[in-house]
Amino acid sequence: MVQSEIRWHTDCRQDYLDTVWNIITDEKPARIMEIGGTTSRSTGDKTLPDHVTSFTISDISAEELSHVSDEFDTLQINACGDVSHVGQRFDLIMSKFCGEHMPDGKQFHKNMHHLLADGGVAVHLVPTIFASPFLINWLFPEQLTRKAVQLLQPRRFDGQNTGKFPAYYSLCRGSTPYMRKALADVGFSSIEVHEYYGHHYYDKIFGLRQLDNGLARLCARHEWAVYSSYAIIITRK
Repeated sequence: MVQSEIRWHTDCRQDYLDTVWNIITDEKPARIMEIGGTTSRSTGDKTLPDHVTSFTISDISAEELSHVSDEFDTLQINACGDVSHVGQRFDLIMSKFCGEHMPDGKQFHKNMHHLLADGGVAVHLVPTIFASPFLINWLFPEQLTRKAVQLLQPRRFDGQNTGKFPAYYSLCRGSTPYMRKALADVGFSSIEVHEYYGHHYYDKIFGLRQLDNGLARLCARHEWAVYSSYAIIITRK
């Protein structure tokens, strides 16, 4: 992962993709699973190396999974529910902007720990709760925040994208003592949390954009991880 003095939000997606691909090429996981990814997979159109023997797309929705290409395996589970019946184990589990939709973040990570093979690694890219747009999204009614997102990001509702799902932001934080303790309690052997600052939600609002960017830079300089906007969470069993 390429790191700079300040990890800005514009880098988080590429850093996540680089992290995932570096694990695939360096650690050579044979069995990979992506939570979500029914329409946009983290590996994109890259050709997977020969050492990857299976790539499973998981989702709670059978309808979403029906759109997945036959070249991928599918697994219908509630990633925050009961997965004790799942017999498969995976060397790499990844998710991109799915963790915030889990109502119980600790149970989600417990499930990931259960589904990982020994030595396996999980990588998740999530927004973090105390950035102002996500805090507002969490505090206010879904109907109201949905209208706000439609106004600020109309492309998310153009028929080719998924629109907006309810978000809970449970255990979606930067590298804070609370976050690290919660993940350690799950039983992971190693934990990395890389936080990123700033966001694009106020780009069209003059004045608020400048104020929020200034506050984000202040938090980044002082490494106030609790006020980050995004995080890449890397855990190993």
